[in-house]
Amino acid sequence: MRQLLILLLSFSYAVPLLAQPDTAVLLPTAEITTSPLRANFTGSQEQRWDSTDVNRYAGYYLTDLLEREGGIFIKNYGGGSIATTSIRGGSAGHTAVTWNGLPLQSPMLGQLDFSLLPLAFVDGVNLQRGGGSAAWGSGAIGGTVGLRNTPLSYRGMEAGAQTMLGSFGFQDHQARARYRGEQWAFNTRLFRRSADNDFSYRLDSGEERQQTHADFRQQAIMQEVYWQPRPDRQLAAFAWWQTSDRNIPPLTTQTRSQALQLDTFLRTALHYQQRSKHGVFNARLGWFREAIDYRDDAILLRALSHFHTLMGEVEHQWALSADLELQAGLFYNWATATADGYRGEQPEQQRAAAFASLRKEWNALRVQLSLRQERVDENWVPIVPALGANGPITSNLSWQAKISRNYRIPTLNDLYWLPGGNPDLLPEIGWSAEGGLNWQKEAWSYTVTGFHRRIDDWIMWGLTEGQNFWSANNLTEVWSRGLEQRLSCRFTTGEWQWEGQIGYDYIRSTNEIAIQQPRIAEGEQLAYTPEHLGFARISVSKDALQFTYQHRLTSAVQTLNDTELPGYHLGFAQLQYQLNWQKFTLQAFGRADNLWDASYRIVDRRPMPGRSFQLGINLFFKHKH
Repeated sequence: MRQLLILLLSFSYAVPLLAQPDTAVLLPTAEITTSPLRANFTGSQEQRWDSTDVNRYAGYYLTDLLEREGGIFIKNYGGGSIATTSIRGGSAGHTAVTWNGLPLQSPMLGQLDFSLLPLAFVDGVNLQRGGGSAAWGSGAIGGTVGLRNTPLSYRGMEAGAQTMLGSFGFQDHQARARYRGEQWAFNTRLFRRSADNDFSYRLDSGEERQQTHADFRQQAIMQEVYWQPRPDRQLAAFAWWQTSDRNIPPLTTQTRSQALQLDTFLRTALHYQQRSKHGVFNARLGWFREAIDYRDDAILLRALSHFHTLMGEVEHQWALSADLELQAGLFYNWATATADGYRGEQPEQQRAAAFASLRKEWNALRVQLSLRQERVDENWVPIVPALGANGPITSNLSWQAKISRNYRIPTLNDLYWLPGGNPDLLPEIGWSAEGGLNWQKEAWSYTVTGFHRRIDDWIMWGLTEGQNFWSANNLTEVWSRGLEQRLSCRFTTGEWQWEGQIGYDYIRSTNEIAIQQPRIAEGEQLAYTPEHLGFARISVSKDALQFTYQHRLTSAVQTLNDTELPGYHLGFAQLQYQLNWQKFTLQAFGRADNLWDASYRIVDRRPMPGRSFQLGINLFFKHKH
């Protein structure tokens, strides 16, 4: 526990500084954010969505934003069911997710269920593609998603409420109140959603069925408190409680199901930030508790599991000169879990890491070097470096490149589950590289990025020789490579404003070592990894009226059952009207999902809903001092 004590002492030492006088120049209002050297790594392809962008997706989940504007493949089991990501051909455990700088991945599974992340609970989202282990540690192999909460940017208050009703018994209700005074700021968010999901679907044989036992209910509350006695110092506290009660529908090969799952979590965090003329100091402390209650009365099964995570981080970023920045920090994470599969044991895992990053500019050339060293229990993870650079070619054209080493440590289930856990597992580790061009002229922009990644000791559950049960092993090596393209434009014709974006990703992610069970041939594309992803978005607005249409293309994928799911096209449309009166804003909108009523599957034997509609009203009140 030595590392944890160091972090706690550092935090307790920093907080009293809030009241100490000094002669520092007063800076603009400080906000708790991730450090630019990590969140804006030189040479990476990144996308950022602020509160205005997030508000366009009010009533949606983070998955909808990442799919429709980020071009990310979401492995979705159906409305309200589990949803995970695959970025650049990586697995679900290869996406790191941070909440105000703290990692959210489960220590039991090493991944996150994105169906439990309503966009109503964030003020900004950052997507960084490619390897980021030097910055964010284990799991940041395919990409990193950062979630941000911030106080009001002005002194005053705002309040809002939203109601949405839709097809298949869909209901979504949200409320938010925010206040900011001279030193204190408060944010309160409430969220409640439910749906019957009793949609109809068609089997390959032509038989039409209605989905049963697929209803769900989610509710959550988040409280944020910010104290800023001086413009250059801020202490923030966060608490996020959420529960999700969902029935699990039958497979298309079944006629009924009695399975259900209850997910409950409480995430709390304390953040301190201090700015000076020469840098920014951040300290973060978080405690998470998450529980899963899975039941299936049909087979008399009840599986309870939960975990606790305590983590802390301190970091400092210095502006050593006008063209040289340095960041260094320490991270500690303690996790313990309880589950029937551990057979009475309660495994623990301790992780401690040191990281540093240096960014230098020579005229228009920018170079960044990062290093991270992590220790997991009694074992050292190899040092992971990252080197990135970018610079101009012409006044409209620039280049960027990055090479990095990345890793993912085995999860608690991989190590200790009985039967099948393997305490001798090695971390997944490998190198990745990417390079691209960025062109921009007036209202047009185009980017193209090529990437290459090899991961050794890839952990998979399967049957090995001499065993009659599935176990975790370092079974294979995976080679991922591909090309990403984005084209966007904005222009005005008369009183109409137009905005458009087109994206296309080619992803080839292949198994390089033949596996017998599950059967994967050498050179075969990984299961549930589409080779082609495409999306398009066009938005047109005039005065208070706005119309948006989005389209998404996903190519065919292989399943674990040695079958192929065909590709599909999906269309989405939204019409919104906004009325402003004094301090009030009223938004009325209608939406259509799967507009062309496509019949498709993302996961084998898990049907997806057809065309659906939603109507909503959003009422805001704003008052500035």
